[in-house]
Amino acid sequence: MMKRPLLTATLSLFSMIQMAKAQCPAGRYQTDMFGVTVSTVTYSTPYNLEMDIYQPAGDLQATRPLIILAHGGSFVGGSKTDDVSVDTLCVRFARRGYVTASINYRLGNALSMALDSMNAISVVMKAVGDGKAAIRYFVKDAATTNTYKIDTNNIFCGGNSAGAVLYMHVGYLDSAEAPAHVAGVLAANGGFEGNSGNAGYTTKTKAVINLAGALNLPSFIDATDIPSVNVQGDADDVVPYNCNKALGGLIDVNLCGLGSLEGPLTGNSIYHWSKVYAGDAHVPWNSDQTKLNTVDSLVKEFLYTLVCPSGASVKGIANTYKNTISPNPTPGNFRVASSGTIEAITIRDITGRVVFSRSDIRNNEIEISGSDLNAGLYFVTLLFGDGMPAETLKLSIQ
Repeated sequence: MMKRPLLTATLSLFSMIQMAKAQCPAGRYQTDMFGVTVSTVTYSTPYNLEMDIYQPAGDLQATRPLIILAHGGSFVGGSKTDDVSVDTLCVRFARRGYVTASINYRLGNALSMALDSMNAISVVMKAVGDGKAAIRYFVKDAATTNTYKIDTNNIFCGGNSAGAVLYMHVGYLDSAEAPAHVAGVLAANGGFEGNSGNAGYTTKTKAVINLAGALNLPSFIDATDIPSVNVQGDADDVVPYNCNKALGGLIDVNLCGLGSLEGPLTGNSIYHWSKVYAGDAHVPWNSDQTKLNTVDSLVKEFLYTLVCPSGASVKGIANTYKNTISPNPTPGNFRVASSGTIEAITIRDITGRVVFSRSDIRNNEIEISGSDLNAGLYFVTLLFGDGMPAETLKLSIQ
């Protein structure tokens, strides 16, 4: 049976508070309304780093949301102009009324990163500092010349592959969470905010766009963190879908992709949407236009719920089926039931590791033996075959 992409969504208290009475002009941020102009600026004078800024041509809106994206390339290659997914998204979202930017950031040497894990961590953290400087560039502009008319309350950052790793750490790594070895690297490169320029301005970001990215540790995610939209193939080993060494083990640095992050995101009630491409390896949307269109649509709808909450579609936010686990807590066996037809079930532990998966159910209920599972908290994701968004439930085994 062909597996369907897995789409999950959770609604946190944060998102409920955000659902105020903001209004957006009809069609804006969802349909093509503008042509696009592109300019190139140097955003980091210490390191002569450039970014391309895409603006909606002729736009008269007083303030516009901003999307900053970073390219892939394993932190050793690539640029702001040669990542097809980043370039496509920058153009499409500018046509809808966003200001978008594609950044260059400092790169490392592949051999040095492979031979020395601390060098690899240093390269990544330098890039993280560059990503923060790009945010500060726009916040500084908004406070001074206001060239780009950015709404600093609606700044979104993300990227593809390495670029997503970069901005996931901008969004989810707090200074107090950095392990000692990472803290040492940060201290040697200008501290937690980095030394790439535009000092004195905030790097506050509203949400992260995570296309095949990862975090060094799932524990970086806590209940105070920001929303994210996440996409990855579950056979990805370049940026490991579950916690593992990067680049198929060539780089001795731990990266934890969506398979290991879904549990902490759900467990901490972080508002997030996630799509998993079953059986796909790294960034399948780079070579498959249909999948890139799906990613574009997912990101568009997700951001719309944050930029224009009163006009947001409820699609993907709430599942209208009645889904239950009983008994819960359970000493062992349990029953999962739904008022809809369950097509597949995946159970992950608190680290995101898959401990049970079945994709041939096609029923309203299933009995599962939990006798082999250790006591603790688990996340049970139900996938439906009729287009209804998946739902993740908490399960406690005693």
